[in-house]
Formats: sequence, structure tokens, C-alpha cells
Amino acid sequence: MAPHPTPRRRLSFSRLRYLAVACIFAIITYHYVYQNPALRLGSEPREAAGNSTLGFQKIVVLSEGPSWRTRGLKAAAKYSSIDLDIPIQPPLTNEMTDAFQKMGPTSVPHPRGRGEVKNWLSFLDIIKYIGAQDLESALILEDDVDWDVRIKNSMKLLSDAARKFTVTSKEDRSPYGHSWDLLWIGHCAEPTRNFTRRLLYDDPSAPDPEKYIAPHWFPWSREYVDGLAPGKRSVQRGQHTDCSFAIALSRRGAIKVLKFAGIGEDTQFDTRLKNGCKGNDLSCLVVTPELMHHYVPPKEFGHISTVADANEIGSRVEEEEFEHIMGNTPNILQSARCKALFDSTCPG
Repeated sequence: MAPHPTPRRRLSFSRLRYLAVACIFAIITYHYVYQNPALRLGSEPREAAGNSTLGFQKIVVLSEGPSWRTRGLKAAAKYSSIDLDIPIQPPLTNEMTDAFQKMGPTSVPHPRGRGEVKNWLSFLDIIKYIGAQDLESALILEDDVDWDVRIKNSMKLLSDAARKFTVTSKEDRSPYGHSWDLLWIGHCAEPTRNFTRRLLYDDPSAPDPEKYIAPHWFPWSREYVDGLAPGKRSVQRGQHTDCSFAIALSRRGAIKVLKFAGIGEDTQFDTRLKNGCKGNDLSCLVVTPELMHHYVPPKEFGHISTVADANEIGSRVEEEEFEHIMGNTPNILQSARCKALFDSTCPG
């Protein structure tokens, strides 16, 4: 006589509900913790600042497309073990740039040229890209940016300083706290004086203030580094920051910048941000001297920026003429680009 088959036990409704809840919890945990390098379980805030996205949820690059800029940037990122996201930028028509250039009443400043407008609109597109992904934070890099080979250690030091300056509680595990909309990491000017409310801290990668290279359009910036010494940086509230080589935005900050900068009414995108910081429309932190700056090809080749090219000032040179000849990066002691491309620290 054949044995009777053992009846299969059915999962009770309560057990099914328990399994469903467990699965949902696992998915949420994976998305918000394991997918966010800045929020790894068990990681200290300063350690997260030295991860592959420098403590932000993502590093996004502003770029028109593959060029010597992106090739050098990728080489530096690979050398430094940094992950980059270089999204394809949507095209901008002359009609779009002309319309944006004329936005707002005639009594307010307007972008001076088409290059400034294209740069401005490209930044807005990148910030929309960040907002669409609902990122907790993101670092935006211009594609010709460069940093010191010790950048991860510098970001850890910045994490300590930013959290201390903003009196971030121990319960807040974010690398740089949450008391900012915009964290200015790469720039070309920010006055810091002895009477400035700031926090000075040690960083061996900081340049000698007496050798600080100021851009020719902001010669005054070299004169406003009181109290700094070689190996010292400052964290303070941004009031007069120029150039947007590397800017980080919080989730809240991305929304605020889109609203504040989306109406135009200024000469350039970075000027609009500066005025937002100065007028307290945006809450801004800045590190001085800057941790990132743009790499400059050899001067003898007459290279010009993409903004100047769009403004029809000068002419492009062939990349093959200078791409394999070492340039330099102002105020960066040991260039990651030069190390990766030429095995050199790069003359600053």
C-alpha cells in the first residue's frame, strides 16, 4: 500500500505579512544605506568623507562631451580612486540662450555673453539631474578641475572642520553636517581676514599664502588671506566666493539654487550664487584656500576656455597640440592630473 503523501503546509497570513515587511525593510535599507556611500553603517563621518565619492552621494561632472578635459579628469579620478558620473548634457539652442539672457527687468544685471548663458543653463540642467534622482547631496565638478593627490585626506580634515564650525551633533552622521545649502570646495576667490568668523585647521596640502596664485580678473584675492600659514586652511561662511570649479549641494540646496538662479538676473552663474550667499538667500560654507582648481594647459598654445570660445573671443587650438604636454594647476601642490598623466607633481 503506497504511503499517503505528506500534506504541504501553507504559510499563514501573518507569516506572509512578516516576510513582506522584512523584504520591504531590506530594500529600503539597501537603497538608502548601501547605495549611499556617505551613509555606510558603522562608518565615522570623517571616514565617509574619504570614500570614492568624497562623502557625497554622487559626484557629477559638468561637461560638453569627451575632450582633453574629461580624459584628464578621468585619469585623475582613477589615480585617486574617485567615482564620477558624467551625464550627457541636453543641447542648448541660440533661441534658448537669447531668451535667458534677456530674462528679468532691464534694471537688473544680465549675462554679458552667450558663453556665460550656456554655462549657466548647463549648471541648471545638472542640478535638475541631481534633483530628479532625489540625491541627499552631490558634488558638481567642472570637467577641467584638478585636485591634490592627497584629496581624500583633505576631505576628511574638511569634514572635521565643517562639523565643528557648524556645531554638528554626534547623532548627525553626515560627513559635513546639514547646516549648508552650498559647500564651495573649488573656487578662485574668498576673502578670509583675522576678523572673519572662521575655523582654522591644519592640512599639509594647503599652499603657502605668500605664493597663492590669484586669477588676473581677481587680483585682490591674494591680499585677503590674513592669519593663514603654509599648511593651514579656513572654513567660514561664503560671502564673496567666485568661480564654480567644484560646488556641493545638499538636497535642500539644489532646490533653492534652482529657484534662486533659475530666473537669471545677474552677469554669471557663479556671481548669482555669490550674491545668494551674501544676501543669505543661500546658506553657504567655503574652504580657503580652495581644495580644487582648474587645470591650465601650456600658455604658449593660446588655449581659451569654453565660455570664451562661446563668446567668440579667440579661437580653439587643436587638442593634439597641447594635450600631451604638461600644464599646471594653480594653488594645488601635487596635481592628481599631472601625476596620472605625466608622473609629475606639476609646477604650480
